Amino acid sequence: MQKRRLGRTNLQVSIVGFGGTWISELTMPDAVGVVRRAFDLGINYFDTAKLDGDSEEKIGAALHDVRDQCVIATKTGSRTKRESLEDFKSSLQRLQTDRLDIIQLHGIDDEKTLAKAMSAEGSLQTCKEARRQGLVDFIGITGHKPRVLVKAVESGEFDTVLVPLNVVTRQALEELLPAAKAHDVGVIAMKPLSAKTSTLITCLYQPSLSLVSDEPELKTLLGQKTEARVESALRYVMSQDIASVIPGLKSLGEVETATKAAEQYNGLTAEEQKRLSFKFGEKWCRDCGKCLPCPQNINIAAVLRFHTLSEVYGLRAWARKLYGGLEVNAEVCTGCGECEVKCPYKLPITSMLKKAHRRMRQE
Repeated sequence: MQKRRLGRTNLQVSIVGFGGTWISELTMPDAVGVVRRAFDLGINYFDTAKLDGDSEEKIGAALHDVRDQCVIATKTGSRTKRESLEDFKSSLQRLQTDRLDIIQLHGIDDEKTLAKAMSAEGSLQTCKEARRQGLVDFIGITGHKPRVLVKAVESGEFDTVLVPLNVVTRQALEELLPAAKAHDVGVIAMKPLSAKTSTLITCLYQPSLSLVSDEPELKTLLGQKTEARVESALRYVMSQDIASVIPGLKSLGEVETATKAAEQYNGLTAEEQKRLSFKFGEKWCRDCGKCLPCPQNINIAAVLRFHTLSEVYGLRAWARKLYGGLEVNAEVCTGCGECEVKCPYKLPITSMLKKAHRRMRQE
């Protein structure tokens, strides 16, 4: 399998990695079998977290005898030195290793949280001390807000960054990937198969935000068969300036589909480039969430996200269905303007909400 350099870490990682979230749903023997199959097929980058159920234990059990052939990244969701130290020690035990390749600050989605984690008593200090002691080689950061992650990258403290990126989630391409390249920070892409909106819990939202759901428009965009849609979605992410993409894998079939996509990847075809190319105007929502909360409880970020799916990507029927799943729609907007004052991109949010409602309301 093709490998790429993970920024200034100089680690060579498989172009498709292993996202460990969903193996927590499997029995230990089944999970070990799935992880080991991934390794046998050439995947060498494994990403997990304490918050992913017992994912760390299962990855540790599957890889302990080939530890030195793998790059293992885990995370701490704690923000203080004391709490993150406890996370770090327990992760080492669960992963059956005496060192980590990468420890990541988990879910940094606003500047206040970033500042706390990077303060003198923050979790970053624990990571740096662990690095001084030889317990971890590199420090990374994860989050869903590229604008916040740009600030982290520019601080010079982080060697890697983990961010959502897929066919219809392209915010990271605008500022974050160029910043990461400028600072030689390795980029790992998560959520390659989900139309992620940062203000919704993707796996709980109904209807499905999955790019491999049976929506006719998604079949037209990515492929009629599920396997084809997965491969197409992964190929798009692999075509970007990233080191590895980590789909969440929980079956032997999923592992084989993902590794097949990686093995066969040799750049996008001219037809794929045309089909997966979209033009954004100046007035489009980056899903940063700064506009929230709304006094009327409108999920502004989700509304505008779904409107983008409709107007930019042409996924109109799916967008209408997603919009209909929101508890509060944009019809209740009073035009108070609080959101526009907070928007860092100076978008005319009130008029955008009204337009979105007109275009996506259920007939």
